[in-house]
Amino acid sequence: MLVLWVAGASALAPANVRVGAALRGAATSLPRTSSLRCQTPDPATLYADYMKQRAAGVPDGTEGTRDGSAPAAPQPAVAPERPAGMPTAAFPLPWQSATPPAPIAKDIGATVSDTDFEAYDRVPWWKQDSSYTESQRKDRRTIFMHDDWVRHRSSERFLRNIKSIGSSGINQALKTELSFVTLDALFVVLFNMLFYEYQDFSGVVHPAPLQFLDANIKALSLPALPFTILMPALSLLLVFRTNTAYSRWNEARTLWGGLINNCRNVVRQGNTFFPDDPKHNALKRRLAGETAGFAKALRNFLRGPTDDVVLLQELYELVESGLIEQGQADACMMAANRPMFMLSAMSATLRKADIDPISAARIDTSISTLVDLTGANERIFKSPVPLVYTRLTARFLTIFLILLPLGLWNQLGSSWNHWATVPVTFVISFFLFGIEEVGIQIEEPFSILPLEAFCNGAIAATGEEMLNAVNSGVFEEEE
Repeated sequence: MLVLWVAGASALAPANVRVGAALRGAATSLPRTSSLRCQTPDPATLYADYMKQRAAGVPDGTEGTRDGSAPAAPQPAVAPERPAGMPTAAFPLPWQSATPPAPIAKDIGATVSDTDFEAYDRVPWWKQDSSYTESQRKDRRTIFMHDDWVRHRSSERFLRNIKSIGSSGINQALKTELSFVTLDALFVVLFNMLFYEYQDFSGVVHPAPLQFLDANIKALSLPALPFTILMPALSLLLVFRTNTAYSRWNEARTLWGGLINNCRNVVRQGNTFFPDDPKHNALKRRLAGETAGFAKALRNFLRGPTDDVVLLQELYELVESGLIEQGQADACMMAANRPMFMLSAMSATLRKADIDPISAARIDTSISTLVDLTGANERIFKSPVPLVYTRLTARFLTIFLILLPLGLWNQLGSSWNHWATVPVTFVISFFLFGIEEVGIQIEEPFSILPLEAFCNGAIAATGEEMLNAVNSGVFEEEE
C-alpha cells in the first residue's frame, strides 16, 4: 500500500546522482516546508507495492477529477486499417459508423458537484460537522458544459437556490457567529421585558416585573442613526473585500488558462520540430510526459501535502507508460520545488534533441513562459489579502452586528414585545456575514478550481492525443 510521502530536500541532488540511493533507509527524514513529516520508505519498495496494487486491481481511493482524482488519460480509439487501393472517400469515417460514438464527457472521471441540484447528495445543516465547509470545497471544482449553462440560467434557479439554503456550507462556516448574534438579540428582548416593560397577550403594556430594582431604569437600546451612518462604510469594506477576492480567483483561472495553452504548445512544438526517427520519437514522448508531470506537480504544490500520495501515483503511472524514468519520479518527489524540477527536466530533454537553434529557442520560450506562470501562481498562493484589511472588516462587521439589536429594538416596536428583533437580526447577520464569508472562501482559489480536470483532461489527455495523431501518420497522407 502506498504511504504518505515526505516531499523534498532543501536543495536538489546533482543530476548524476541516483536519487533512489538517497531515499533508501526507513529512518531518513526529509525536511520540506509544508510537507508531511514522516519517514521516507525505499522508493523501490514503493514502486513494487504500487505495481502489485495495479496488478491486483486494488482501488487507490482517489476521487474524480473534480474533487481530487488522477485517472489515466483515455487512449484514443484506433481507426480501422484502410484496405490497400481503397480510395479515401470510401474509407468509413467515425461519424459514418453504424455504432454512434459515445458522448463526450465534461471532464475525465467527472463526479457530481454541487451544481447538479438533483443528483448532488446535500447534507442538512444539523448534520454538518466543523470540517464540512473545508471538505465541501472539492465539490465546487466545477467544469461547465452546455447542459450546465442551460440549468444555470433556467428560471428554476431561484427555487433551487432557496431549497438549498439549509444544506449550504455557509451555514456551518457561520454557525458560531450567527448563534452569538441571535442570542445577543434574544438577550436584548428579554432584558427589556424583565427590566423595562412588557406587553401581555391582550396588548396591554405593563411595567417590567423587575422594575422595582430601579424605578429609573431605561430600555436597553440605541438610536438607529449611528447604524445608518456606519452602513455605507461597512458596505464599501465588504464590496472591496469580495471584489479583491474575486480578482484573485479570476487571475488564478486566467493563469491556468495560459498554462494549459503553453503546455499544449510545448507538446505541439516537440511534435513539429523534432525529427521523425526512433530517438526523437522517444524524446517527443518524454517531453509530453514531463509536461503533464509539471502540471500535476504545480497542482500538488497548490493543494498541499494531502495531494502527495496522488502525485506519487500519477508519476508512477507516467513511469509505467514509459514517459519518464522511475528515478526521475523519485527525484521529483524529493525536490524542494517540484514544478521547477519538472521544468528543468523538460529543458534537459530539449537539450538532447538535434534540432536547429531557432526551433529550440521557440520551445524554450514556451518553457520560460511556464516558469513565469508558475511564479504567478506562487505569488497568489503565498500572498493573501493584507491581514490588516481582512481583520478590520471582520471586526467592524462583528461589532456592528452585535450592537444591531439595540438599534432595531425601538424600530420594531410594532411587533409584540419587539420580538421581531430576533429574526430580523438573524436574517441581516446571515447575509452580511455571508458576504464576508464569500470573500474568505474564494480568496484562496486553487482549492476550488478544477485543477485535476485541467491536468488530466486539458493537458495530459490532449498531449497524448496529439502524440497519437502524429504517430498514426494521419497528417502525412497524400491527397
